[in-house]
Amino acid sequence: MELAETIIEAFAFLIAVAAVLAVIYLIVMKYFDSKRGDLERALHQEKMKQFLPIQMQAYERLILFLERIHPERLVFRVNKPGMSARIMQAEILKLVRDEFDHNLAQQLYISNEAWVAVCTAREESMKILTFAAEKTDATGTSLDFSSNILSTMEKLEKSPTEMAAKILKAEFRRSLKSAEPKANRAV
Repeated sequence: MELAETIIEAFAFLIAVAAVLAVIYLIVMKYFDSKRGDLERALHQEKMKQFLPIQMQAYERLILFLERIHPERLVFRVNKPGMSARIMQAEILKLVRDEFDHNLAQQLYISNEAWVAVCTAREESMKILTFAAEKTDATGTSLDFSSNILSTMEKLEKSPTEMAAKILKAEFRRSLKSAEPKANRAV
């Protein structure tokens, strides 16, 4: 009987030790999960602290790009007295291409949807310019070309650059909102 009692006591002791170890294990795991969560939040905050200014700059640069390639603004920037329509068209198209090439890297910091909107705005703006050039006589002046650009733009409800800028602004606001700490979002 003593052997059986000793075995039962040893078994009860092992169960108690196993239960204590299980509780300690769960407490330690919960502690490490909590610490990991804290570290992940800290890492996310640090990443956002460094990434957000770069991302904001990308949105700023792309909005500026869209403003600079707006067909009406191009007319006033490029037009010079005595310039022919063909020379003005060539200068405008070169300016649009150069501006786009200068901002290509900004696509890293925005969504694919926003980048597609920027590319579409550029393509549509170039189509407007090409359409206006086709309406302009081959010997036309820059004023004729400018007039055709402006009349083409008047027929549009919104310019392609304005639509793309609207998408960029909305996306930027969403990214700012998602970068806020969760405690601030509930307010």
